[in-house]
Amino acid sequence: MKRILNMSKENRVSFLIANILLIFFDSITLIFPIIIGYIIDNILINHNMNQILYLTIFMIAFAIFKYAGAYFSVIKLEHICLKIIANVKRKCYQKLNELDYYYFEHNSRGELMTAFTSDLNNIRRQLSYNIKTIGFIVVTFIWSFCYLLTKNALFTLILLTPAIIIGVISYHFLRKIVPKYELVRDKTALCNDYISDNIEGNRVVKTFAIEHEEIKNMKKLANNYINQDIENCLLEDSFFAKIDFFSNFMYVLFLLIGGYLFIHDSITIGTLVIFSSYLSYLITPFTRLSELLGSVERYLVSKKRIFKILDAEPKVILLGTKSIANLNVPITFNGVRVVYDNKVVLNDLNLKINPKETIAFIGPTGSGKSTIAKLLLGLITPESGEILIGKDNFLDLNIKDIREKIGYVSQNPFLFSDTIYNNINYGTNITKEEAYHYASLACCTYIDKLPQKIDTMIGEKGVGLSGGEMQRLSLARALAVNPDILLLDDITSALDIETEEKINESIANLKIKTTKVIIASKIVSVMNADKIVVLDKGVVAEVGTHEELLKKKGLYYELYKIQEGLS
Repeated sequence: MKRILNMSKENRVSFLIANILLIFFDSITLIFPIIIGYIIDNILINHNMNQILYLTIFMIAFAIFKYAGAYFSVIKLEHICLKIIANVKRKCYQKLNELDYYYFEHNSRGELMTAFTSDLNNIRRQLSYNIKTIGFIVVTFIWSFCYLLTKNALFTLILLTPAIIIGVISYHFLRKIVPKYELVRDKTALCNDYISDNIEGNRVVKTFAIEHEEIKNMKKLANNYINQDIENCLLEDSFFAKIDFFSNFMYVLFLLIGGYLFIHDSITIGTLVIFSSYLSYLITPFTRLSELLGSVERYLVSKKRIFKILDAEPKVILLGTKSIANLNVPITFNGVRVVYDNKVVLNDLNLKINPKETIAFIGPTGSGKSTIAKLLLGLITPESGEILIGKDNFLDLNIKDIREKIGYVSQNPFLFSDTIYNNINYGTNITKEEAYHYASLACCTYIDKLPQKIDTMIGEKGVGLSGGEMQRLSLARALAVNPDILLLDDITSALDIETEEKINESIANLKIKTTKVIIASKIVSVMNADKIVVLDKGVVAEVGTHEELLKKKGLYYELYKIQEGLS
């Protein structure tokens, strides 16, 4: 809890005060049984109506004071808790933005979304409800116990004997229920993952006409979650029934022993009323134990998940601080070796990318082409060797400076649920006229045919646009940053021939002077490059122009024959 509150230091004192006030206003009702006992023993017996009237007015005023204070304290506490949770959410989001490529490859979206929804809700409940409830129960139990001891110690101790049995039952319940809360949470994350995948891949599901199978699979996951939750509920209900039985047994003892003491004039009727009222306060910790234990355990599980995000560290740590004005300098790979999940994906790469040249990387699937893009963007770092930007080591430079000067287009373009203009303008500050200019460079001729042209809203992840239209819009976004390096990662692999030709032509005829790094699986996308690097199993197999490589009749020539249908 201390760590959660430390994330919102400006609210810690207010949070503490609000809880103390709530506990105070909830606990002052403890005075009512004493007043009632006094009225019975000292006023009703003497038939003093004036004192009854005064005490009645006092109790009404006291109740108004109590409930007004509790009401405003609850509002203040809820307001503070919302601020604290907002700060935790911001910290988690900030951490996710600091984490690297590896983290998101090994943590599912459903898991992360569960952390941002149900886990933060569990923490909020702990802050706004559990703490003040536990505080109230502790205060009332201690007050009731101590007060009753002063009235009749033996009677009080006898009434609390069932508490020992309740403590043993609670201990065994706690050991059983904690791992089951983890299971429910994991099954929730699985459901979230499955739903997220189906929403994103809805077109694939419909294309293969397997909606029925997907519904069956989802129903199976949902049933697993429901069955686990029912098992937990049955365990909790069983525990609560036992607690309820032994709690009620306290009342049985109260009637037997209290009745005996009253008959033998060892206790007054007013004191019996006080004992009866305070007995409920003594039982409350046990009757509410199931609810509180469940809620606290959910909080502990959720807190662990949130801290797992906050404590995560990127595998790729880029601490370079040296600024760089531009990337119009040679980029040199010296003996670069990259290992991913114990697999060598690039080995002893020695290569130089000259400024303003168009260099292309091609090779069979798994040859290490896309790894070049990840290295240039700083998403991964070499296991050994070095990358020089001019004369500076890549790791010594400010990664933000490098990324700001690279216009990147991926094989699977991502577009935001926003206007076309805002998608092109992402990360920049260009006018609509400039956005139109970059859109024309990327052959986005379809924009003028849309209802609101550049202000047209596109659906989630570009729904409403074709694959080629999305890719061209992504290219326009990359051009809008006026990059020193235009990095194109196999952007035409999933496009039709006509769109592929248009994009390749627009790239070849770009009027802006920039270094172009083209990663491709098709010969047609690289044949106009100044230098073509052929990769095979993580090593450089050949380097040259299109004509030079065809003359060598090596791997590039074999790929050319296959793609041209000559083999």
